Amino acid sequence: MLALVLLAALYGALHDQLSYGLGPDYFDCLKFAQFGLLDSELAPRWRVARVGLQAGAAAGLPLGLALLWLARGRPGGDRYLWRGSAAVLLGALGCAVLGLGLGWLALELGSVLRVPDCVQDRRGFLLAAWMHDGSYLGALLALLVFAWRNRLRR
Repeated sequence: MLALVLLAALYGALHDQLSYGLGPDYFDCLKFAQFGLLDSELAPRWRVARVGLQAGAAAGLPLGLALLWLARGRPGGDRYLWRGSAAVLLGALGCAVLGLGLGWLALELGSVLRVPDCVQDRRGFLLAAWMHDGSYLGALLALLVFAWRNRLRR
């Protein structure tokens, strides 16, 4: 279980490094305050990594518990857990890219979305937000699809 949470935390840290490159305001105006990381002595990239580690672990815990519950009593349970983890990670990554693409398309089509007043780079903020939302949604959808497909195979 710990390995699943650590894997999710690592994904979160790497994901947030990429999204910070797209939209630093997403972190400066939203995430740093949300995670209590307004300390300016720590470099922004380190704070971004910490946000990703915390958010990834927080999301990885219920996802890992769900995978453990699905794997109960299955032969080859360890292999099942790793396959499920890979499915969830791929779903999160795929939907993060999809969210990024949809966000870009929405901005190109002139969709007006509200952002906090402190945002200076509206485009970057929204792209990072769409990428984050896509990642969370993708992880959940991948877990549900993985569970459904494996239930049919039982």
